[in-house]
Amino acid sequence: MKPRPSIYIEGLEPFIDSELVHKPNTVFLEMESYAKEKNIPIVTAATGGVLSQIVSLIKPKTILELGTGLGYSTLWMVHGSKDSKITTVDRHEEQAKALDMYAKKMGLESQMDVTRVTGSVLEYLEEEGNWRETDFFFIDCDKITYPTIFRTLWPKVKEGACFVIDNVLWHGRVLNPDPKKPSDMAVMELWNEVKSQVSDYTLFPVGDGLLFFRK
Repeated sequence: MKPRPSIYIEGLEPFIDSELVHKPNTVFLEMESYAKEKNIPIVTAATGGVLSQIVSLIKPKTILELGTGLGYSTLWMVHGSKDSKITTVDRHEEQAKALDMYAKKMGLESQMDVTRVTGSVLEYLEEEGNWRETDFFFIDCDKITYPTIFRTLWPKVKEGACFVIDNVLWHGRVLNPDPKKPSDMAVMELWNEVKSQVSDYTLFPVGDGLLFFRK
């Protein structure tokens, strides 16, 4: 996978993540090193910290995460609210099951309620109906699916449901999206959907951009 540019000036993001972000467990460092070695995309440490803080303030009973990765963001949410029941969906079984190993290393396996689901996020949303009662959604999967995910969830979720979406600044390409790149167009389409339908939202310019809004 080709490295994506940071939205920050050169050198600032690594400094933030290594020197300024409080990491509640050293295993996060191990996960970051493994992700870098294997070229597996994960949220930045600063993004994880903000996500954890949001979850700690909202204390959702149920969380649906679309895009597990290594479970890095999942475990940040666990640290934010151990009482939340989390379902996380990803099509890459071998990659996503690293979550179980890292949770054990952190000593969290008996303290958390996390269910991994292997499969397409769009198929999951189509086939499973219980997400309509979910309290909190964290979306960090294939960018080309973002508009479809929003159009699927937004009309049907309950009042008060919260959303956090990663990569909404798309490595700065929101400034000059390439019409030949489906991912660029999908992120811009998501923004158009949100701005036209969501009355109040907040952009956290951390990592690659976190977008928060509530139904």
